[in-house]
Amino acid sequence: MAGVLIRMKLSIIRNSMTGGRAAWMLVGAVLGLLFAAATVWLSLVDLPNDDVLGDLLAGVFGMWTLGWLIGPLWGGSAVLRADHFTLLPVPRRRLAVGLLGAAFVGITTTVTALGFVALITYAARQGLGPALLAAPVAALQLVFVVLLSRVVHALFGVVAASRLGAAVTGVLFAAMLVLTQSGWMIVVAVMYSDVLETGFSHLTTVVLRAIPSSWGVVAVDAAGRGDWPLALAAPAGLALLCALLLLVWSVELGTPRRARVTVRGSAGRAPVGGGPLAGTTGAVVRKELRTWWRDPLRTTTAVVPVVWALGTVLLPLTFDARILLPWAGPAVALFAITSACNLYGQDGTALWQTLTTGTERADVRGRQWAYLLVFAPPAVVLGVACTWWSGLAWTWPWVAAAVPALLGGGAGLIVHSSVFGLVPGPDAHKRPSNPLERADTTGRSNVLFWVGLLPPAPALALVYLGTRLDLAWLTWAGVPAGVLTGVAVAWALGAAAARKLGADGSDLLHTMRTGRPAVVRTAAGVARRGGTVEGLSWGLGSILLIPQGIVPLVFILSGIRARSWFLAMYVRPALGVPIAVASILAGVTLYARALMTRVDNRADAPAAARDRDLESV
Repeated sequence: MAGVLIRMKLSIIRNSMTGGRAAWMLVGAVLGLLFAAATVWLSLVDLPNDDVLGDLLAGVFGMWTLGWLIGPLWGGSAVLRADHFTLLPVPRRRLAVGLLGAAFVGITTTVTALGFVALITYAARQGLGPALLAAPVAALQLVFVVLLSRVVHALFGVVAASRLGAAVTGVLFAAMLVLTQSGWMIVVAVMYSDVLETGFSHLTTVVLRAIPSSWGVVAVDAAGRGDWPLALAAPAGLALLCALLLLVWSVELGTPRRARVTVRGSAGRAPVGGGPLAGTTGAVVRKELRTWWRDPLRTTTAVVPVVWALGTVLLPLTFDARILLPWAGPAVALFAITSACNLYGQDGTALWQTLTTGTERADVRGRQWAYLLVFAPPAVVLGVACTWWSGLAWTWPWVAAAVPALLGGGAGLIVHSSVFGLVPGPDAHKRPSNPLERADTTGRSNVLFWVGLLPPAPALALVYLGTRLDLAWLTWAGVPAGVLTGVAVAWALGAAAARKLGADGSDLLHTMRTGRPAVVRTAAGVARRGGTVEGLSWGLGSILLIPQGIVPLVFILSGIRARSWFLAMYVRPALGVPIAVASILAGVTLYARALMTRVDNRADAPAAARDRDLESV
């Protein structure tokens, strides 16, 4: 059966590798290969303290395992799922073994296997015996991470539809984002500390090596010093753990379909008769607040910006740098724009209720107010608390000017983006259990992250001028300027969204009912062009713009010599600045290329529709 499932998976992958999906898979494969090469390189490095290398490898293998745990939650369900075979008379354990065999066919498994070669190269430094032992242990370690990933994903589906499960999903999703974009800070902290010479503390070493993902390193080190009972016990324990995971997975596959979690309202509560939430707009605000509280997808949307902001500003504390702490509040307000950029798409065909009642303007304004009520409190609280904690008094006017402008700008951008660039998504009652399986808004999120920086620009310019000219009144004038800018952007973009919804609401509803985000087509039925180019442009543009451009440029200008994986840091500063600037320009160019590809596809749709009509006549 495993052979049949493997051929089935290969066929599905071959036919689905088109457009943007193929581009993202290619970008992921390249990044994975780079991480695998870095893992193997680490196993060959000579350090002043030999014991540190084993601890570092244990930590890296733990990161590989964490990636396998979070990866399925990031990318959604597996290609082959157990519910595809629910009606077949196949024993659950046999199905589990077959699906396990199919799980080893894929880019992620191949890349992970290459990364685990580091265990063999590390063992070869200690002798022939440890090297011979490391080969089967590395294979066993690969089986462990694949099985652990499947079991965790299956168990997570039990609670994913609840608010608690959605909140956990948001935390894991944000943690993956933070590690992806800012994990290099941990590397910098290790490189510039004395850990490489003195070694980790005893407690840290014990904790690192007690994790099952590190048992391969434990076995190799034990074999290197001649402790063969421990060298054999560690892989035996790993094999036993794999057997238990396979048993749990087979049992989970046999569990009947569960009913969806129902979050019931307050039936005895009297309707609101007055106050600030009375009227049509107030009714929309109340409806939206209940949706933000009850809908698992909205829960994930609300949790991700807060956790991402905290992770981003707290990571520099690993090397005692508090420079990012004051920006926690603005970070929440900024990332909320990218997280909530498809509100109408999340609601599915419920749009018909707004269209049939003629409440388009009230619906847009109500969503804006609810957005502010959800994200303004954490942005303000974190902005005040983290700025006070940092002790950087000069940042107060900057934060006070940026937060209201970002919140107001976000309130306008999220409704404008949701209407003018609606991405169809499933109705709430048809969603898969995983809240992350939703409409693909990756490209738009990348764009809105940078567009969201524009509303606070005028207010921050006043703060900058006041600081340069040493005029306190001009510095603090940025605060009312930020408030006015936020209000203006929210009002203007909200009005544009309401007009669009009133004029083209029926077309948006048709798109919501019939659109297919996986295979986007023009009105004439012609396949969308440039999907692969667009996906590669988004992925590579992000890498060139931020980690290879902006970050090293800031480091060079600030005198920070933290090389990590920044290309511009490996040359002289005189050459590093041009390299960083070239990376920024290349990233902006790729972003522009992706935008133009999307604009061209949309522009071709009306023309293609006209040609089709003429042909029919």
